[in-house]
Amino acid sequence: MHHQTSLTESQKGVVRRYVEAWRRWRPGIRGFAELEMDMENGSKVLADGITVDDRSELPVIVADARDHRFYAAIFDYDDDAIDDITSEELDQLRQYIVFGNGVIPIRKWRRPKPKIEAIVLTPSAA
Repeated sequence: MHHQTSLTESQKGVVRRYVEAWRRWRPGIRGFAELEMDMENGSKVLADGITVDDRSELPVIVADARDHRFYAAIFDYDDDAIDDITSEELDQLRQYIVFGNGVIPIRKWRRPKPKIEAIVLTPSAA
């Protein structure tokens, strides 16, 4: 029996924001053209390897076959999954993708830094 998913509008929003963030933050090209049709058709595996699950206790995206590291950084809260995105940027990306809060941070392309020093950033009192 083929399991179909029935995503809520809120869950579809998470998928759309994930795709939007991926396009801005990761190198390469992925075929997301079928995304909307895949969601409407109840596909479990969406365009280009994004697997979804409509059970509310899970994150709607349960895997990304084409970019495990970006998935881990966002949904597994793995700050070390991608070495050229700061933890502050990851926090902003997670808030945007998962909750729809704030705006998508602007990508600053930079070379990966050697992991020698740890810098603690404290928010300044405004």
